[in-house]
This record gives sequence, C-alpha cells and structure tokens, in this order.
Amino acid sequence: MSAARIVSRSLIAVLALGALVVQGGAAWGARWVWDNEQLLKDQLVAQQFDASSEIQELVTQAGLSETGELYLMTSLPQVVPAIEFARYCSRNEPGIGVLGCYTLNDRRIYLFDVTDPRLTSIEPVVAAHEMLHAAWARLTAAEKEEIAILLEEAFASLPSTHPLYERIASYESFSAASRIPELYSIIGTEIATIPAPLAAHYAQYFADRAKVVAHADAVDAVFESLQQELTDLSNELTSLNAEIDGLRFAYDEANAALRADINAFNEKASTPGAFPSKSQFEQARVPLQERQARLETMRSTLQSKIAEYNLRLDELTTLNNEVSELNQGINITLESKDELISSEETLSEN
Repeated sequence: MSAARIVSRSLIAVLALGALVVQGGAAWGARWVWDNEQLLKDQLVAQQFDASSEIQELVTQAGLSETGELYLMTSLPQVVPAIEFARYCSRNEPGIGVLGCYTLNDRRIYLFDVTDPRLTSIEPVVAAHEMLHAAWARLTAAEKEEIAILLEEAFASLPSTHPLYERIASYESFSAASRIPELYSIIGTEIATIPAPLAAHYAQYFADRAKVVAHADAVDAVFESLQQELTDLSNELTSLNAEIDGLRFAYDEANAALRADINAFNEKASTPGAFPSKSQFEQARVPLQERQARLETMRSTLQSKIAEYNLRLDELTTLNNEVSELNQGINITLESKDELISSEETLSEN
C-alpha cells in the first residue's frame, strides 16, 4: 500500500510537474506574443499585401533580406506617377527632389515613378531608403540612441567635400529632428564603408547591402559625368571669351590706326605734288596694303574664334537641357538662379 502510494504519489508528482511545464509554456507563449505584437502585425499585413512585379524586383535589386522585405511590404509600397506624386509626398523647394516618403501617420511608403532609363538605378535605392525609415520607426529609444552614435561616427569619417554634408544640412533646415533618421537611411543605402557594428546592424535588413550601394553609385556617376562635362565646357567658354576679348581689342586698335594712316595717305595723295614720283607713291601705299592684309587675317581669326565660342555655347545649352531633363526625372525643379551653368550671350564679331 505504501509502495502503491509512493508510486501513486510519484505519479501525481510527475503529472504535476508535467502540468507545471505546460503552464510555463503557455505563460512564455503569451509573453512572446506580447513582446512581438508589432512583428505579428507586420507579418499579417505583409502576407495580405499583393506586391506588384515592379516592387518585387526592387527587393531583389536592393539586396534586401527577409526582414528588409517584410518592412517594405508591410508599408504597402506604391509606385506613384509623377503627376500624382505630390498628393502623397511633397517638399516644395527648388533644387530639392523628393523620390519617396514614409508617412508616419499610416506607415505607408510611396515611391516616385522614375521613367528616365538613365536614372532607373535610383529606384531600388529609394525603396531601401524608405524601408529603413520603417525599420527606424520600430526601434526602441535605447536602440536609436546607440545607433545614432554609430551614424555620427560614420558621417564624421566622410571627407569634408562629400555631398552628404549639403544634403543633411538641407534636411535639417526643413526639420532639425530629421538629421539622425535621414543619416540612418542614407548611410545604410549609399555609403559603402561604415563602422563594423553599424554594418552588422544593417545586415538585418540587407542580404547584400553592396547591391543597393552600387545602384546609388551608378546614379551618382551619371550626374558626376555630366557635371564634369558642364564644368569643362564652361571653363573652355571662359577661356575663349578672354581670348576673343584680347583679339577684339587688338583688332580694334590696329583697325583704328590703319584707318587713320589710310586717311592721311589719301589726303596726301589728293594733294598735287605730294608724291613727286610713282615709286614714292607705291612706297607709301604698299605698307598700308600689307597692314590691311594682316588686319584681314586678324578679323578672320576673330571671326573663327567667335564661331567656335558660339558652337560651344550651343553645346552648353544642349547639356543644360539634358540636366533639366535629368532633374525632372528625379522630381527636381531648378530656379533660373540655381542652374548648374548659366547661359552666356551669343557673340558676334561686331
């Protein structure tokens, strides 16, 4: 009996222990659900979202991980035509191009429809940029504080001429609070070399972050190449203009002096006896004719330089139009004072 009881009591003890294990599992499961409520919501929204092939292609091009894809999809990304884009994302400032936005009120991502084939590499960059805004919104205050230190370290390591300084200043002029969130999205998608802890953090969202950085570099290369062409052409125009000014001054001086000497010669020639012989007349006239020939050569050279200048000016106009098209392609409108290279007046020989 006692043994039986012992066995019985042992069985009860084991059963009780089993019950405790089950109860402990139920408590852990409830806590996990509580702690991961946002993740479960994100997964549910993402599963119900029917992503277009265009959006799915952006995931691949940007090198997103499963988590990065989740945060993009749960934001219900939508590619919006240029004519409608301002309804969703707007920043009405000349020289500022808005290509996407993450709306805090409804946690949606809207992407500008880039149709210029020279600039389509920017689309996965923008998609990943906005995805990181969605990721940032889900970080705790402590996580944000820790990452902010790494972001400032990465930012400070950039050369002083890096264009990101100007971009961040533009963001801060619009909203001082945007500095760190924008550094988070820009550094994550556009800066290749970053502190190891920051790279490890971004690895949550990118299976291959190098892909999105390469796309960003490809777009930068388009503008840098064009900017170099504009700069070189502008410098050439400045040099030609100075050369033309010098030639024109020399021509005007020589022309005025020759005209004065020709008038004096004609006046003398019309005076009876001024040239006692034909040889003396020719001796005075020949140098004037030679000077006249040299002046004509100067005029021809000046005319040629002016024609060259105006040809280069036409090339500059074509390049500026190309810049305008590219800027429109990334939703930038320049005021006349903001043009990369200002137009010069067409020169004439007069």
